[in-house]
Amino acid sequence: MAEFTGSGINLFYVNGENGDDDANNGESPGAAWKTFQKAIDMVASGSNPQSYDEIRIMKTSDDSTYYGGATGSINLSFSNKYVHFTGVNNKGGVDGTVVEMNGGLLDSSTPMLYISVSTADYVLFSNLKFDAGGTAQHCVEIETASGSAIDMDWTNCRFTDATSHGVYTNADPSYWNFINCRFDNNGEDGLNMTSSNFAMSYKCLFDNNGDNGGHFGGFNRISECVFYNNGSDGAQINGNGAVVSNCVFDSNGGAGAYFTGTRQGVCVNSMFSNNTGAGITPSSGAAMRIHNPAFYNNGNGNYWSPTSDHLSMYNYVSGATTEWGGTADFDFTPDSASPLLGAGIVSPYRWFGSTADDIGINKFRAEGGESISIF
Repeated sequence: MAEFTGSGINLFYVNGENGDDDANNGESPGAAWKTFQKAIDMVASGSNPQSYDEIRIMKTSDDSTYYGGATGSINLSFSNKYVHFTGVNNKGGVDGTVVEMNGGLLDSSTPMLYISVSTADYVLFSNLKFDAGGTAQHCVEIETASGSAIDMDWTNCRFTDATSHGVYTNADPSYWNFINCRFDNNGEDGLNMTSSNFAMSYKCLFDNNGDNGGHFGGFNRISECVFYNNGSDGAQINGNGAVVSNCVFDSNGGAGAYFTGTRQGVCVNSMFSNNTGAGITPSSGAAMRIHNPAFYNNGNGNYWSPTSDHLSMYNYVSGATTEWGGTADFDFTPDSASPLLGAGIVSPYRWFGSTADDIGINKFRAEGGESISIF
């Protein structure tokens, strides 16, 4: 099967096993650079790669070794370049292969990928696993004195095993998009972007993080995501203009979701189940509108201090003790006895192989093609 790229897009390659930063020009798999940092430095140099070019990080026989030798952060140091970094197979082809960057040689004060330039905009990352190895501080960090890196996209990436946050932002990285990404087993939040506006998380999994699954700023769009088994809240969400839809908040140590903000946001068609705290906890004065949710088996009540302008068309579901097919495999399909079947408002169309009134479920069913390949 032939590959196609846009007109004028040039391809460059990195091969941590067989590449050479000094002797090679990066223009073919056989002339690949050796390190991710070399590719970034070449973009920053103003020569090649240029905007809209693609840098392919090639699979090796042992990624954790060949992409795990850095003792300092990879520093993204260029400005305003529309470049694409993507993992590829060992031949240099794009087929969904995920390449691992490993931070096992870093310490708890050092992030794996550090973005320090406020105008490092428009970069796309795909098919990459950032494994902090239980030693690096964050998988990705952006911290700028002023401004922000905007319009960054992350597709089919994984951020795992950092001592602090999986992704940490201490700026205003607006218009970031996370699609088919996983944030898991980090010491604090999976995703911490409290200052970000107009970001989107779509079909992402936030699981087994020590603190919150995600901590989101205002005007966020969060859709088709699962927040599972996080140590604190499944998600803390600034509801100022936020839109949350068709999500599952299950088995978290705090609330399923904690909503803040005084400007109206909306949460629709979502499921809050088996959380140690309440299904939903709003902060004082929160103006989030919760439409067509279902609540099941939350330890501290389903909705903390509900008021008439917060909830509409809601369901307190009771009955069978097991509602999911098997959460160990992230299978959020209800079993045949589940009271979740048919809960919610009936809609006259089908969704992911199930009727749309089954709130917040059937997110990652492999038989329906709804899977996250990073798994």
